Amino acid sequence: MIYALSINRSALWQKPWLVLGDSISKGIAFDPLKKRYQQLKNSFVEKIKSDLRLDIMNLSVFGATVEEGLNQLERYRDRLTRGGVALLQFGGNDCNFNWADISCNPTAEHLPQVPLKNFIHLYERLIDTLRQQNFQPLLLNLPPLIQDRFFATISRDLDANAILNWLGNTTDSIFQWHKTYSNAVEQLAGKKKVPLIDIRGAFLQHPDMENLICDDGMHPNAQGHALISQILEAN
Repeated sequence: MIYALSINRSALWQKPWLVLGDSISKGIAFDPLKKRYQQLKNSFVEKIKSDLRLDIMNLSVFGATVEEGLNQLERYRDRLTRGGVALLQFGGNDCNFNWADISCNPTAEHLPQVPLKNFIHLYERLIDTLRQQNFQPLLLNLPPLIQDRFFATISRDLDANAILNWLGNTTDSIFQWHKTYSNAVEQLAGKKKVPLIDIRGAFLQHPDMENLICDDGMHPNAQGHALISQILEAN
């Protein structure tokens, strides 16, 4: 499922890896019994690290946007290897809104954390910076939201009707907006000639897709991470 560029796959496994991303690549999932987020022991990053015997430095941060990815790259510059593979996973937080503000004032203008045009610009900067440091960027698009679960999560303890009204009285708009950022990542891969792994397509084609996502509607659970690792190891 790698496309946008033909690459020597076996060579990837022989290089050190850098992972930059948000809570998904950090391995965070929602525990329905404990009712809190926790880090999975068998996240997809840990699984490929073990299975493929990779040297991985994971600088992913819970809640990170692509701007935080650039900050992490600068913050850890002196500790990075001289080149390797850089696995990038951003977009889910970039496209998110301040739902509390929307709940309080649904008629006002509200912008995502990182507006789409700026998201694309910053992602290009991140790719260019990594290439200058002799890294081979490798992009992941976004796993799909389970929109009704996601809406229940973001509207909890807020005015759900006000938020729904702002959304145009349908949760479909959440799914489509999130998809816009995933599409942008795919288009960016083509533009910058960067390999991209289509995890979104794998989730959408899975016959039991909804059971691969946590109750919060956005984070892959242990089964979802197992699917991502299978995709990575198959390429």
